[in-house]
Amino acid sequence: MLFVKLPVRDLAAARAFYEALGFRIEETSSDEGEAAVVLGEEIVVALHTRERFADLVSGAVGDPVQGPTAVHCLTADSPAAVDELVGRAVDAGARPGPSAQEEDVRYSRTFTDPDGNAWEIAWIGQLHVVN
Repeated sequence: MLFVKLPVRDLAAARAFYEALGFRIEETSSDEGEAAVVLGEEIVVALHTRERFADLVSGAVGDPVQGPTAVHCLTADSPAAVDELVGRAVDAGARPGPSAQEEDVRYSRTFTDPDGNAWEIAWIGQLHVVN
């Protein structure tokens, strides 16, 4: 399994954002300092309060609003599914990225969540889709 751990400023707002995208919160793995967002059978995004995240790292907790440090990419099963998920993200408060990138067998779009974490949603022809 892959667990991506992200710091957030407001855990309740971050939970609501990811739920608006259609993802499920695993309540048995969540508490007042963390929310486990299930993105797929083997992918979980653990949203941590900045205080809880500080317990995981040495040094200061970075702020992705100041400049993303990673781009998290999820696959979709079609270009339309890419547009649909990015549309839901923007409707839920995300900031859209630059225009869509299109190649022969690839279509992708990006957004940043309300905490500044960068996401890419991509359709890649002939690739097995996890979600």
